[in-house]
Amino acid sequence: MADSIRIDEFDPLPVERPGTVAELGALVTRTRARKHGLYPVGGRTAIDFGRPPIKPGAACDTTALSGVIDYPARDMTITARAGTTFAALRAELAKEGQWLPIDVPSPERATLGGAVAVNASGPRRFGHGTLRDYVIGISFVTDDGVEVKAGGRVVKNVAGYDLMKLQIGALGTLGVVTQLTLKVKPKPEASAAVMFGCDTDSLAGVLDTIAASKTRPVAVELLNQTAWRTAGISATSSGPDAAWVFVVGFEEKGATVRWQAAALLNELKSAPIRHVTELPDTSALDALTALQGRQRSRFIAKLAVLPSKVAEAVARQPAGAAVHAHALSGVIWVHSDEAQPDGAVLHRCPPEQKKGLPIWGAVPPGWELMRHIKKTLDPDNVFNPGRLFGDV
Repeated sequence: MADSIRIDEFDPLPVERPGTVAELGALVTRTRARKHGLYPVGGRTAIDFGRPPIKPGAACDTTALSGVIDYPARDMTITARAGTTFAALRAELAKEGQWLPIDVPSPERATLGGAVAVNASGPRRFGHGTLRDYVIGISFVTDDGVEVKAGGRVVKNVAGYDLMKLQIGALGTLGVVTQLTLKVKPKPEASAAVMFGCDTDSLAGVLDTIAASKTRPVAVELLNQTAWRTAGISATSSGPDAAWVFVVGFEEKGATVRWQAAALLNELKSAPIRHVTELPDTSALDALTALQGRQRSRFIAKLAVLPSKVAEAVARQPAGAAVHAHALSGVIWVHSDEAQPDGAVLHRCPPEQKKGLPIWGAVPPGWELMRHIKKTLDPDNVFNPGRLFGDV
């Protein structure tokens, strides 16, 4: 394993690998005393996300803090250490016919703590929600080197709710997450998907039809041909011959899945679509999740728009870009070499260009409040300094 890593071409950071919470606490205490920064890393699948570091210090590899702590399957909750990979968690849950329906790229490497830090989600967010809907308890080490807990281990426990939710999407700037308690769901009995093509001028109408459907898809994915080819989905020999490709996924009991797929196709009979194909499962959604973290993409941008504006927004993206949307969630991913859409959050960007670009897109109304929380909970700027706010 590497003894040092670079984040956005910043000076090499030595890698520390605490094996216990006590070791992590001591590392935080030493780092704060030296007025250095501590940069938490897990599977490093989203290490390009965020601004460059601004302080010397060390990278804190959390992967040794892994494993399931408690799994009362009948309660449909699980507690695991933050360095546990999604693949390991899925394997454990599968033993009881359960799952956590959160999509992350590279699940064999992506860790629970890292996913919480970036608030990862994917195609299934439309039907199943995001991590905010599943995290019911959290533990993390503060700048004093002490582990604190928020939330609990039962679904109806709301103690510490605000502190728990603050960590989701905080990019590791408020402490190092050590363990998480999550509510889980029964694994679906069956799955299927409906795939078809459509032209640009028909997008809005087709999306309206799907939005008004009597069915309950877990995902409504929209891709242009560039993204379709990039994703490498091989369910058919070529895929729809159209400017845009839809993949609508269903996951439920077998009879319910069959009814929903047939019902959607019936509702779309008069819609201007073509090359309709029924897929026997939703494995295509995994390929579309992987597309979000595609390593060869120079720029990866993420836009959030109203679902009613998706058709308009995807149509105005740069020519040659790979455009992929969680269509009825209003989330649009754009992979390109140069041009970036206005107001987008940059999930990947060449380090030399980060300082001159608004990588977080339009400044949200609560930005100053977020900065205030950071200063209050981490006054010496120990955790991931620079990575969220640039400076504080």
